[in-house]
Amino acid sequence: MSAYPLTQDQISEREKEARELVEKKARYSSIAAALPIPFLDIGTDMKLMNDITEEIEEVFELDHKQVSDMSDDMMNRAVVMATSMGSEFAGRQTTKFLVKRIFKNSGKKVFGLVPFIGQAVGAAISYRMMKKLGNDYVDKCLEAVRQQTVN
Repeated sequence: MSAYPLTQDQISEREKEARELVEKKARYSSIAAALPIPFLDIGTDMKLMNDITEEIEEVFELDHKQVSDMSDDMMNRAVVMATSMGSEFAGRQTTKFLVKRIFKNSGKKVFGLVPFIGQAVGAAISYRMMKKLGNDYVDKCLEAVRQQTVN
């Protein structure tokens, strides 16, 4: 924790840095979801969410207790896991749907793209959810920092 309260400019700079970090981690999450390795994205997302919380706390010079009083860590972890499994499920369901459609329309040229479309859907879902969870955490840290500067 910083010995002196942060100025509004410093808070804005740190917020920008934290949101860029979230963006980068969300991209990693989408890459893991796109790979056709079962359960890779779940473990990766859990690790990335831990990294996000630690690194954002460092950016804002907060300790975990200051932010955890304002958030429910176990709830965030459950959401990350559910999102990872959901994106994998959505990708599989999209693939099944597309396979049925292609066989029905007998467009065999497109058949090779079907698995990739399902993986892309899963990757997009994983990216959006990791970005949302990360940005929500940035917001919680901002609130904690602002409370310190007011008090």
